[in-house]
Amino acid sequence: MHGAEHLLEIFYLLLAAQVMAFLFRRLNQPVVIGEVLAGVLVGPALLGLVHEGEVLEFLAELGAIFLLFMVGLETRLKDILAVGKEAFLVAVLGVAFPFVGGYLYGLQIGFQTLPALFLGTSLVATSVGITARVLQELGVLSRPYARIILGAAVIDDVLGLMVLAVVNGVAKTGQVEMGAILKLVLLSVAFVGLAVLLSTWVARLPLERLPVGSPLGFALALGVGMAALAASIGLAPIVGAFLGGMLLSEVREKYRLEEPVFAIEGFLAPLFFAMVGVRLELAALASPVVLAAGAVVTLIAILGKILGGFLGALTQGVRSAFTVGVGMAPRGEVGLIVAALGLSAGAVNEEEYAIVLFMVAFTTLFAPFALKPLIPWAEAGLKGAKE
Repeated sequence: MHGAEHLLEIFYLLLAAQVMAFLFRRLNQPVVIGEVLAGVLVGPALLGLVHEGEVLEFLAELGAIFLLFMVGLETRLKDILAVGKEAFLVAVLGVAFPFVGGYLYGLQIGFQTLPALFLGTSLVATSVGITARVLQELGVLSRPYARIILGAAVIDDVLGLMVLAVVNGVAKTGQVEMGAILKLVLLSVAFVGLAVLLSTWVARLPLERLPVGSPLGFALALGVGMAALAASIGLAPIVGAFLGGMLLSEVREKYRLEEPVFAIEGFLAPLFFAMVGVRLELAALASPVVLAAGAVVTLIAILGKILGGFLGALTQGVRSAFTVGVGMAPRGEVGLIVAALGLSAGAVNEEEYAIVLFMVAFTTLFAPFALKPLIPWAEAGLKGAKE
């Protein structure tokens, strides 16, 4: 009966996500918010029809992988490289400001050094899936500010893992493990470098002549393979999926890859966002201390990314730079993973974990709502600059 139970939970998630997406579209609000709230509705926080488990977690991760694979298909590598300097600055500043802000605030409210470090680390990495969905929904993935966000998210992931490696090493051994950090940096650079080198070769590859069932089959294998390779070296699988999609971006029209990949993503991506909602433990947010501290940490998290994005992308104009900053704001599952590691290592207590949970919930909801009016404003600025 195990399979039947899982199928029923998937049915509840999909049905709730579709109904909430319809309602939010009718209200002219970001669909992704409806999908997240669908998970809250059917999850343990309210109806209790769906609970976390290995099968659903895996399907949710697959949803994120196909979302970023689809985004990669619509993003040419040369366009990302064209805004590489800005993407690097956005990533570095967007890591530094929230980390320092979170760490200092943690000390200010009485955290010990280690919990304060974990608090700062939980504010570091952007959950690009939330922003990518909004950019995709509004059809602006080809814009310079969208490319900066996507490029910065790849670099952000590497930097975030480096910070986490340092803090986790301190929590476990009391010292910084330079060997592990150096290995992570070298593997990450080699992985991204491999994707850049392969891009020209894949663009000229006659997929119809390969000993595979179809060009689509090859594309799917490449996307999942790149995600698996990224995961095996310690990067987020979505980074590999995004780079895999970019490798195929030059041939997507020739082999008509977008429509079938979009169909797969249309099934799996709502499961990813709904599972974000399922994971939100609303009961943990009821404490006045958590609400007060969580509100300040959320403010630090949002302002740190906005400031980093704004300063890093200012060469693109004020409107685009501000949009980049807001687009980098959601933390999603990344912040929760950091806090959970701190909890399991005994470096963070339940209350400190709940503060991070509060921040994750509100940054996840903030970005789509803020991007909806911001993007037309940024578009008007781009149009004005052309004229």
